[in-house]
Amino acid sequence: MALVKAKVKLIGVKGKYSSTALADTGARMTLIDGSLAERVGVQYTGRTINFISVSGHAVKALEALVLELKVEDEALKYEAVAVANILEKVKEVLRESGIDENVVIGLLTIERASMVPDTLTAR
Repeated sequence: MALVKAKVKLIGVKGKYSSTALADTGARMTLIDGSLAERVGVQYTGRTINFISVSGHAVKALEALVLELKVEDEALKYEAVAVANILEKVKEVLRESGIDENVVIGLLTIERASMVPDTLTAR
């Protein structure tokens, strides 16, 4: 079984960012590292979100909106994301797997993009 990856492009009020990210059906929301959120310019909603991260730890994140989040060829306008500082050990595992360390695509985004993750093809 392979990790499912997808091409993503974030467009914020300050800039753009493109990469290949993990599509994690176990994560409810798309997670963006705090440094990347600052760089592209997300719009915070004022909500705090509690969730279990990829590493299994409880994490507090800030809910934010990205002007556009493109997953493969599907452009999602005003996508809600969770912004938190991703742990260095999680970033290391993602890097070693050839996946971006700053973005993890969550189930809500996967569903909105009409993406059907396939662990056999890793797409």
